Amino acid sequence: METNTNDIRLYINAFKRRFWLFAIPTGAFFMLTAAIIFLLPSIYTSSATILVEGQEVPQELVQTTVTGYVEERLQSISQMAFNRQNLMAIIDRFGLYDEYKDSLTSEEILQKMRDNIKVENIQAEVVNNTGRATTATIAFTISFDGKSPKKVLQTTNALVSLFLEQNLRQREEKALTTLDFLNKQLDELRQDVQKSESKIASFKEKNYRSLPELMELNLQSLDRIQKDIDARQEMIKTLTDRRVYLEGQLATVDQTIYSYSADGKRIMSPEEELKSLRSQYLSYKTSRSEKHPDMIKLKGQIDLLEAELTHRNKGRDINAELGSWERKLARLQKKYTNKHPDVINAKGKIAELKASLQVSSKNQGVLRSNENLDQENPAYINLKTQIKATSLEIRNERNLLTELRKKYDQYVSYIEQSPQVEQQYTSLQRDYHNSSVKYQETMQKVLSARQSQELEKEHVGEKLSLIEPPVLPEKPYKPKRLLLLIIAMIVSTAGGLSLVSVAEFMDHSIHDRTSLALLTKIPVIGVIPYVQTSEEMAQKRRRRAVILTISAGAVICAILLVHFLVLPLDIIALKILNKIQVIV
Repeated sequence: METNTNDIRLYINAFKRRFWLFAIPTGAFFMLTAAIIFLLPSIYTSSATILVEGQEVPQELVQTTVTGYVEERLQSISQMAFNRQNLMAIIDRFGLYDEYKDSLTSEEILQKMRDNIKVENIQAEVVNNTGRATTATIAFTISFDGKSPKKVLQTTNALVSLFLEQNLRQREEKALTTLDFLNKQLDELRQDVQKSESKIASFKEKNYRSLPELMELNLQSLDRIQKDIDARQEMIKTLTDRRVYLEGQLATVDQTIYSYSADGKRIMSPEEELKSLRSQYLSYKTSRSEKHPDMIKLKGQIDLLEAELTHRNKGRDINAELGSWERKLARLQKKYTNKHPDVINAKGKIAELKASLQVSSKNQGVLRSNENLDQENPAYINLKTQIKATSLEIRNERNLLTELRKKYDQYVSYIEQSPQVEQQYTSLQRDYHNSSVKYQETMQKVLSARQSQELEKEHVGEKLSLIEPPVLPEKPYKPKRLLLLIIAMIVSTAGGLSLVSVAEFMDHSIHDRTSLALLTKIPVIGVIPYVQTSEEMAQKRRRRAVILTISAGAVICAILLVHFLVLPLDIIALKILNKIQVIV
């Protein structure tokens, strides 16, 4: 206990010895700090609270095109509203930062104003659509710090107006931009649909016979044409057989059987005349010799008629065979090319027959062909007419058969092209369907965008409402002078004690009996007080005077520095008086 008491006495004695080392720096630092604290400008703040109101019309009925998190939109609006142009206009309108216009650049002044503007979100626990509790921004505050209460209020009102106007403008612009973009897309998709329709129409017009929906009709038409071809071929075969039959009948009928000469006598055919001459020859042979002139004449007439009839029958056979070969050649040429052996053989046979016919015509006798005679036999004329009519029908049937075969080939071509046409047609239909679906979807989006635009025009969508307007600040919110003075006092005291501790630690002299006993390890019998001479006392007074002079000089220098570098003393005094009045 005695040791602790001695230690305390040591500290007290040391403090007494170095009291002025503690008091002068501590007092000077505290006075200087207090002066600076009282000279600090008062900062006033004014704030406004803005509520984020939800959409008045249910979102199930009308969807808005302005989406995203509230925090993101508020940040975007802040950047747009508090841009350089708007802030510089506010600075010029209310005369903000006039004291810095000569010393700072416009960018530095603008940055100071941005630092003085604060936008803080107010969040609360809400329940989202899924039923879970989450944190959402329901409101936010806009505040501005400044030295003049009136200017602070005016500036805060201007900032709030800018923010609200920018929000309305931005929402309307987004709705309009969305609508314009969707309208542009709708026009492009409409053109795509029209192009697809034109392509489909042109493709149908070009390939209308090969379209997939006409496949069944083409097959039915092909079957019908095949049946018509079979019927025509059967008809041609029947008519050909009929013509052959009629030509056979014609060959047995004499065209001059009922012909008469100019004097009214009936003209016999060569066959009848040969038969008559032969009968007369036989009758004369019973009564006349072979050398009789009449017998010689009859013999010559009979030989001549037989030669002529043989020659004429041969020409008729050649004509009939020539016609048969020509018909056969026509059938072969429809099936084979000209280099086919059967075609070449038929052509050679026809050429041979024509040469034989030409030789036969050169050796024509005195009798003319039946065509040069009057054809007055009704049976002959009837058969001839039937043969011509049959030939005409055969030609017509062959023409019809040719047309039917052309149609058959066309429908076969339609059916063969149908798979490829179906693939292309399906591709065109798919493109048209995709374009139509996109067009309908975009049309629905355009209608929704128009509703959203009307929603923003009527201001019934999500909006910002001013629930607490800014008010004129009555007291500064900073600096906290009392708190700063307490801190300055603590710091000053701690600094003074630190100086005393350092000085005592560096001083190795002995000032009391306890220190001497600790140093020598020998008990101290008695203490003789220190007797100061007049010179020592004068030296001590001079030292104190120097310390006071230095301290006073330091205070005066600090005051002069504040006067010339910070603010004149008269203005400082006036401000101190104003602050005291405000505090009181």
